[in-house]
Amino acid sequence: MRKSVQSETFNKIVEASLQLFNQEGERVITTNHIAERMNISTGKLYYHFRNKEEIINELYQRYVKGMADQLSAALSHSNSIEAMVMAMEKTLRHIWSFRFLPKSLPSLFCINPQLEEEHQQLSRGQLNGKLGQLFTRLREQGMILVDDQQLTHLVQHFQMVQTGWISTIKQNASAAELDKLVQSGCRSLMYLLTPYVSPRFQSPFERACARFA
Repeated sequence: MRKSVQSETFNKIVEASLQLFNQEGERVITTNHIAERMNISTGKLYYHFRNKEEIINELYQRYVKGMADQLSAALSHSNSIEAMVMAMEKTLRHIWSFRFLPKSLPSLFCINPQLEEEHQQLSRGQLNGKLGQLFTRLREQGMILVDDQQLTHLVQHFQMVQTGWISTIKQNASAAELDKLVQSGCRSLMYLLTPYVSPRFQSPFERACARFA
């Protein structure tokens, strides 16, 4: 059982693990590597986490929370295309900061059933729900013109592009490379919305798209 969830050491273990998993891939990193990076004993690490899977589960919770926070921010400014675009940018950068996770999820599910269960509940439930709320709000405000079936498909495709985007990026891209790839990812997401934008909002939408030309 994990202890001192809010402790400084707990959070440092999580942060060190994230750095190592992103740099090297989670498969080759062990709890010994994490303890060595932090210059602590494995016993102290095991006081907070019983195994590597518990660390990954904690990282997954933080990954999903960050995604949900960005969607909530977009919902609170859903009358502004510019604010929605900013939320998309921040979401892609958040995905990059946890890049080992979307790249490794299929293999992680095989060895970590708890993670797969959380994925079903949080990612497909909470995140799809919030994204559906956002597009419903945009429809109510007349920004996009979609029926219920189109809205459902839009949510699914938006999520697929968001999470699939990370697979196009090498493990340790430079800041300049990342900036270009974030722009490309945002452009792809905007293209998904293009067919549904109402004539009244076409001009501000095109101005927002121009940022990623």
